[in-house]
Order: sequence, then structure tokens, then C-alpha cells
Amino acid sequence: MKFRIFDVQNLAVAYVCLWATSPMLAYGLGFRLLAVLAVGGWALLEMFRPGGIFTRPTLPVVLTLFFVGYTAIMELALGGEGSIVQHLQIWIMLFFLIFYESRRHDVRSMAPIFWFMLATFPIWFYTTYAGFDAFGSHAARHLTRSSDMARELTSDGVGGYSLVYGIVVLLPVLVLMLLNTRRFVPLDEPRFLRPLSRIPFIIQALILANLVLGIAVVVRAGFSIAIVLAVFSIAISLVFKRRSPLMLMMTPLMLMIAWLAYQMALIPLLEAIRPLAEGTSYHRKILDVIESLQDEQSQGTLDDRVSRYLRSIDLFVHNPIFGVITDRDVGKHSEYLDTFARYGVLVGSIFVYLLTYLPVRMMRGMRDNFGLAFSVFGIMVLLPLLNNVFASLGVILFIMVPVACQLVERARRRVPAGPRRRLSLRWGPQAPVPATRTAPLIRSGGGRA
Repeated sequence: MKFRIFDVQNLAVAYVCLWATSPMLAYGLGFRLLAVLAVGGWALLEMFRPGGIFTRPTLPVVLTLFFVGYTAIMELALGGEGSIVQHLQIWIMLFFLIFYESRRHDVRSMAPIFWFMLATFPIWFYTTYAGFDAFGSHAARHLTRSSDMARELTSDGVGGYSLVYGIVVLLPVLVLMLLNTRRFVPLDEPRFLRPLSRIPFIIQALILANLVLGIAVVVRAGFSIAIVLAVFSIAISLVFKRRSPLMLMMTPLMLMIAWLAYQMALIPLLEAIRPLAEGTSYHRKILDVIESLQDEQSQGTLDDRVSRYLRSIDLFVHNPIFGVITDRDVGKHSEYLDTFARYGVLVGSIFVYLLTYLPVRMMRGMRDNFGLAFSVFGIMVLLPLLNNVFASLGVILFIMVPVACQLVERARRRVPAGPRRRLSLRWGPQAPVPATRTAPLIRSGGGRA
């Protein structure tokens, strides 16, 4: 059996993706060392691959290397203790950007990783949902900090902030794939899944399992921003079927209406549903969601967030060129604002570009399902603006999104495959066509050949 370089690289990157998304692999030293070896192995193969990304780097790759190098140097020279560790999640996320750039002209080659991740996501979604039942919805908040309790929860398969917000980015992908399964089922790539994909409804069942479990985890976690972004992303992906300037202009109004509807209707809606679920196993779950949402509002987290955002904005206004470097006084609740405050306008602008250029690239190429790319663009504007980013975001953004866009858009241009014919050029008089074969007529401009 012959292996290509892409196959070996896919194995290495698939493990890095699994490590970045699986709660159970979060804290083990051996798992981390394997991830480092996998990244190093991929990079080594890429260096010697003809036409590899390191021999012909693209602009996003150059800017990524600059961003990583600059932040590393600044933190080593001027940062406080442990400041390098705070950047590891961002650097791992940007590794997946470099990987995507190495395959940007052959997105299909990432399909094995895509389907592998889609098959493993339901495991972590289920263990996380079960963990919320056992430990309560606040378990997700305990996982935002490294502690003994966080280690115990992750060892039980409970995902936290990164898993919940990773699902938010994944939801529009799942919705559009479920609505367009006829376009790519049975699968063309990867080849080893072709026979399996011919089993009726197996691909649809896999996508639906991810969608249902993902929504359940997001709602059960009780992160208000996550719920709003999830509703926003799904709505945008469905509304914007094709590109329309009028619809784009109405987007801010739609967002305002969605936010007001959430503030006014979500908890009353759950309260109305609660009596119907009384006496069932869902009654306690609905109460947990209501309590978690009410607790987050009653604790005044919105005011705290706004004050943290303003703190980062104030630091940036007073130090717009080079920033303050140290993270001691920044708000630490907005990756975009904190980056501008710490490193200035140039590095901050580069960081925003790196997280939004791929959705913009996808938007330019999408026709029938423009809303998928547009919803991801909206999330990548709002999510880092309102929260911190994480390593698994790179898996969703730079692997799952481009492959999904290619799947739902590729079939639009698919035409029935006719018999393959070789094109031959003949010099001199044309030989007569044998009686046993027929020559096709090729029309061009009304003529005949």
C-alpha cells in the first residue's frame, strides 16, 4: 500500500486536532508531547515537500509567523512570569491556519481529517452533557481556569468554554450540511469512506447527531453570549441563501431584533415549557438552564464585561503604536481589544486579519450557500471581540469550515460524467473513422467538426 506525503501529514494533524478538541487529552504530559511531535513531523515533511508552504509562503503565513515571533519576543523580553503560556492557545490555533494555507488549493485533501473529527465530536458532546448533569452547568465555568477540579472534570470528558464556543462556530456548518447532503452523498473523498457513505442515511445521522448534541451542550452550559451567537449564526446561514446587498444592509437591524427577542423571550419561553415537562427527566434540566441564565444576569456580568472592555480600549488609546505589552491592566475578556491594547495598532490589525480573512475568502467563492461563510465571518468578528480565543477554534475555522464550504458548493458545479475520451492531434489528412466506432459531433459556434 502506497502512502503519499499528504496521508502522513493528515495522520499527524488529525492527532493534533483530536488533542485540541478532546477534554480527556487536555492535561496529560504524554498527550502534549505527542502533539508537539506531530506538529514537528508535519512541518518537517512540509519543508521537503515540493511546493510546500514554507518554500512559497503566502501572505497569511508570513503574517502568522511575524505575529507569533513578535509576541514571543515581546513576552520573553518584557512580559511577566507565565506570559508565554497565555499565548499557547493562540499559537496552536494559528498552526491550523498555516496548515490550511498549505492545502488551500487542494481542500479535498483535508476531507479525511474533517470526517474523523465529525465522528469524534459527538463523543465529547455527550460526555460534556452528561458531566453537566452530574456536576451542574457551572462545571463549564470551573474549566476556564487550570485547577485540580478542572483536571478532574476534563478526565471525565467534560469540556468547558472552548468546547461550547467551538460548537457555536460549528453549528451553521452542520445546518447547511444537513440541508445539502444530496449534493455530496455518497462521498467522493476520502476514498475509504465511499462504501460506508452508500449506507442509507448514515451520513445524515452523523451530521444530525452532531447538531442535536451540540445545541444541547450550548443550551445546557448556560453561556448567554454562546446562545445568542448560536441563534445568530444559524439564522444568518439560513437567511442569506445568496448574496444580496439589501440583506447585508439589513443585518444590523436583524441582529438588534434577535438580541431583543433573546432578552425578552428566552426565559419566559422556558418558563412556559417547564410545566409541560413536569414529571419527566427534562423538568430538572429546564430548571437548571433557567437558573444558570438568571444567575449570569443577576451577577452583573454584563457590567463587569463592559468595564473590562473599556479598560482595554483606554490602554490602547493611550498607547496606540506599541501598546503596553504587559497584560496586568488589560481587561482579559476580549482577544481583539486586549491585543490592540498590548501590542498596538499594527499587531492588533494583523491579528484581526488572520481570524477574518478565511471567512472573507470563502464568501467570495460561495454562491448558493453564501450564508454559511457569512455566518462564520460574523462569528469571527463577534466572538474574539467579546471573549478570548482557544486552540480548538483553529480546528473548526481552518479545517471544518473550508471543507464544509467545498462540500456544499462543489455539487452545484457537478455535471454528469460522460465517457472519458483522449484528445489527439493529427497532422496531415485525417484518417477515416473505423466502422465499429462512432465519432462524436462537437459543436462550437454553430459549426461542425
